[in-house]
Amino acid sequence: MPPPFAPLIPLVLLLPTLALAQNVHLQGRFLPLRGPEADARPPVGEARAVVDEDGDVRIDLVVSGLTERATSATLHTGDAGDNTEQVARLDVVADGSEARIIGGTADLTPIVAQQVRNGAAYIVLRTSEHPDGVLRAQLAPQARTLDTAGNGP
Repeated sequence: MPPPFAPLIPLVLLLPTLALAQNVHLQGRFLPLRGPEADARPPVGEARAVVDEDGDVRIDLVVSGLTERATSATLHTGDAGDNTEQVARLDVVADGSEARIIGGTADLTPIVAQQVRNGAAYIVLRTSEHPDGVLRAQLAPQARTLDTAGNGP
């Protein structure tokens, strides 16, 4: 006769998979890669990213106060202070001194997706005058909130 908890065994074995299947939300604030010119206010902005269970990432960002035209944003894996190759490139919408991406997406390899989930990732905003980047936002995982739980309207 099977033990009374036998019907629960498949569910218990599935729990680690369910925990990994949650979307991971990340956020970062943009900081200048080089000092601003004298008496100039540096641009400000933030980036948010969500990595889903399939390794797809959605990126939203907004920056204001730019004195150069933004051309693209690139996603990189690495910790603060690292300078690594890009793993994804996204086009930005540039409007005067502002730049934004709403709903930009990229497919990541499983290894890269896990690095991003762990917070070992950053976004570089590139401009026509600084194609190597003018701003950088280190992405950090965010705590689950009611907004990110997906249980509301």
